[in-house]
Amino acid sequence: MLPPHRPFPPPPSCPRRRCRGRRNILLAAALLLTAAASAQTVPGPRRYEISSIAFEGNASLGRNDLVAQLSTKETPGFFSRFLHTSISEKLGRKNEYLSRATLGSDLKRLKTYYENRGFSEAVIDTALAYDEGGESVDVTFRIAEGYRSIIDSLAYTGIVNTSGVVWTEILSSPRIVVGDPFDAALLEEEVARVMKIFSNAGYPNALFVRDSSWARRYTSTRNYRVRLSFDLGRMYFFGPVTIRQEVDSLRDPLPREDITDDILTRQLTYVPGQHYSVEDSVTSVSNLNRLGIFDLRRMSLLVPPRSDTSVTVPTLIFFRPKDRHELGPELIVSDEGGQLNLGAGLGYTHRNFFGGARIFSTHLRFRTQTLREFPNYFGKNTDAVSNLDLTFELVQPYVFSNRVKGSWSFSFIVDKQKPYRQNIVRNKFGFTNRFTEYTNGFLDWTLEAIGSETNDNYIGDTTDLEIQRQRRLLQHEQFNSILSFTIQRDKSNDIFSPSEGFIHSATFDEAGLFPLLIQGVFPNLPSTQFYRVSLIGRWYTEVSPHRYSILALKAKGGFEEKYGESRSDTGRAIPQTHRFYAGGGSSVRGWNSRDLIASGDPQYGGNLALEGSVELRTNILQGLHDGLFDKIWLVQFVDVGNVWAEASDFRFSEFAVAAGLGFRYDTFFGPFRIDWGFRVYNPAEAPGRQWITQRKLFGQTFKEGIFHFGIGHAF
Repeated sequence: MLPPHRPFPPPPSCPRRRCRGRRNILLAAALLLTAAASAQTVPGPRRYEISSIAFEGNASLGRNDLVAQLSTKETPGFFSRFLHTSISEKLGRKNEYLSRATLGSDLKRLKTYYENRGFSEAVIDTALAYDEGGESVDVTFRIAEGYRSIIDSLAYTGIVNTSGVVWTEILSSPRIVVGDPFDAALLEEEVARVMKIFSNAGYPNALFVRDSSWARRYTSTRNYRVRLSFDLGRMYFFGPVTIRQEVDSLRDPLPREDITDDILTRQLTYVPGQHYSVEDSVTSVSNLNRLGIFDLRRMSLLVPPRSDTSVTVPTLIFFRPKDRHELGPELIVSDEGGQLNLGAGLGYTHRNFFGGARIFSTHLRFRTQTLREFPNYFGKNTDAVSNLDLTFELVQPYVFSNRVKGSWSFSFIVDKQKPYRQNIVRNKFGFTNRFTEYTNGFLDWTLEAIGSETNDNYIGDTTDLEIQRQRRLLQHEQFNSILSFTIQRDKSNDIFSPSEGFIHSATFDEAGLFPLLIQGVFPNLPSTQFYRVSLIGRWYTEVSPHRYSILALKAKGGFEEKYGESRSDTGRAIPQTHRFYAGGGSSVRGWNSRDLIASGDPQYGGNLALEGSVELRTNILQGLHDGLFDKIWLVQFVDVGNVWAEASDFRFSEFAVAAGLGFRYDTFFGPFRIDWGFRVYNPAEAPGRQWITQRKLFGQTFKEGIFHFGIGHAF
């Protein structure tokens, strides 16, 4: 309460002229003091930095979904602010301040978001908590979700004169059904799904009639009744196929007669007169692009407008042949074996070999991981890791149907690893089958004869008699007949750098059945009976929008074992090429390639392998959009895993753990990769020295860190 008013005392008496002068001086001084005081005490609008945003009561909807609806943002971390203020305004983010107008708009958006997910009775308010200094604020959205409405009825109208197959597909895997909570986004997805069914069933001009569709909430039940209305229009059919070949007037002025129309039409998944399907047209384009003997310039399927009386969709294909013969050098950069391989080669390719779009090729390739061993890359007693490969290959794109591709290859290989050198003659038949849009199967039959020579320096460098015995087994000749089947489901969204989706694969190998069948004719074949199972899963998700930050996970497991007569025969070993190894750029990155094993000899490999990895990939300079520096990614990773000589040797305490940092640079052939990994937990160390905290940080942990180079992501 203000104090009671008290009048100022009257001024002392003075002569009239002198008093008038004093009053003027005092008035001027008062005006100056008032102006100065006003300049010091009248502040501008106060700004409060947003320290945090929290939600209370959101039992049904996740925080990330709610944050995506807000324009109000938290102030970013120090590094992001540093990039924004010190490097470029396109990088990082600036400080975020409270705006009550923006907060009000956010409340409305959250309310709408909740209503579109069935929470029509949701009540949302905010609570602001200021710090003691009055410089920052914590924002909390308090949500009372209330009752969530469900769908009492769902009707599809306008779907008349269609086959039962269409209705079966509509009802087989709906995105939302009666009894589900109401969700406007899922209803939109359901409309898109049904429209896709129509486009693949001969109705490419079908319409979703929004004016006749509705979702009504009834006060009596507090639930929704939904009607989705469609107008199918006419059914359309594939029409005639026209194929035109483009020619190069300078290089080859006449059309290639060896590329006949039937080569292309066999790759189409439809025939004239069949009902139109968008999926068939897309698959056909993919099949044509995979042939490899020409460049598909354009494939057009023109659906007549609804006003037209025609119901046929003609196909027009334009293509330009590639060179029939191609001879050229090759530069090899790969990460085969978990390490960077550099090399060179010479290749010859004959496209449309004896017609039928067959491709014959031969390649002579050399690659190595140890440039320092120059020029003795294949010396038996060196530490060189190199490979020389002469391969002849024939690819048949059409086997029984355009879903199955066949191949045959014959190879002479010299494979030099640190502990051995192998001379391999390999004959391989392979078939690839596309089961569905995302699922492929691979069937291979490999026949190979292997002659091995062991590095003398590796036989006696250990006193472990079992390891010495395993190494001597490498000197034995082997004949292998291996049947391998792989099934892979790939729903990732990018071949080189996926940000969403997954890749699952399972491989089953069997060796020894064929030698067993011909044992009566060749009783002394040096073969081993064994089976092998490998499972790999990779998952990807964006943790920040616009591919700024991607979380990648990998899990891998493998087991193999001898069976039959080989199980008890200690003189027979599973081939080196089919054993499990750990360590390297695509494995546990705190170790070099083939340097990690829990029990046994790391260069000999093991029968049981378990691995897991997690990576956080951040496109740190994405905001530049300059086509140069915005291709840089920084990676943080953790790897765990090991290999055991036998399954009975497995111990949880023997899982090795590595962590590290990585650098990626996107190129047209995939990211170039540099990773630096260090050992967090090394089970091979003596107790008291296994964990990173028990060793010297710079003198041991960082000093023993390992760099890995490669092409493509680690997984």
